[in-house]
Amino acid sequence: MFVKNNYTSSWYSKPQESISQNLSGSILNHLFLPHNLPSSSDTDYLIDSNHRHEYKLLEYVNKYLKSLDAKNELSVFQVLKKCFQYWTVIQNKENCSVPNLQSIIQKLVPGDFLPLYFHAQNAAILIEIDENHTDQPLISSWEVSLPPDVITSSLEPHFSDFPVPVFRLPNRSQLLSSVHCELLIDFMNNTIEHAKVQKASYRFDEVRDVPISHYVCQWWITQFQDAQVHNQINPSIAFKKKHRDQIRYTRSMLPFRRSGLWMTIKVVLHTIL
Repeated sequence: MFVKNNYTSSWYSKPQESISQNLSGSILNHLFLPHNLPSSSDTDYLIDSNHRHEYKLLEYVNKYLKSLDAKNELSVFQVLKKCFQYWTVIQNKENCSVPNLQSIIQKLVPGDFLPLYFHAQNAAILIEIDENHTDQPLISSWEVSLPPDVITSSLEPHFSDFPVPVFRLPNRSQLLSSVHCELLIDFMNNTIEHAKVQKASYRFDEVRDVPISHYVCQWWITQFQDAQVHNQINPSIAFKKKHRDQIRYTRSMLPFRRSGLWMTIKVVLHTIL
């Protein structure tokens, strides 16, 4: 039924129903981690071909939020709907352009959020428009997935702490600049640094490991002039996210790992709610 293209490493199927079944099965894999998970990334629809279809997971969350009854919604659900509407557009690499980024950032109003997940950097960012300082956006970034040696180091669960440090910008102009938007697109498409592995006297990129997140989590913040640490964070909203990850690897180039986009979605939901 399926033909695998050796050049693109993508799954093709003539019947549209089969594509839908592959997508549905893949979504279930990442949301619920059932038994009999794939043994490599190239047999999972969402993360095959360098995570080419991973954004579809976000599209389904967006559809669900749109389906909620507007008459019975709390105001926070309107914030969520708008956040995921914008995020869904930009997370699709085909739509992630400088004009689209600038347009969405310009449209953000007080109380709005705009996340972005960068699989190529193993990192995510969150832009927030503060209701009390409407022209001084808040920005933050964090590592999404843990390295394989951490995940497999023990049977004890691993957690990440939130919220992460937040920084306030003096205005929105730096976020809107073409140079900054081009940088975000580059983060989306190109891994800057891989973990290294030693073989004999040589060091090689370990592509089976997660990319180094330093450039988004640390360097990105330093590129903004006059960014200030935002200290007005209520300790009562602190939370932890458990890394329920799986690393499945059997005679393949890349292992199966749980979607980093799904982890980012959960963090964003918890942050806003």
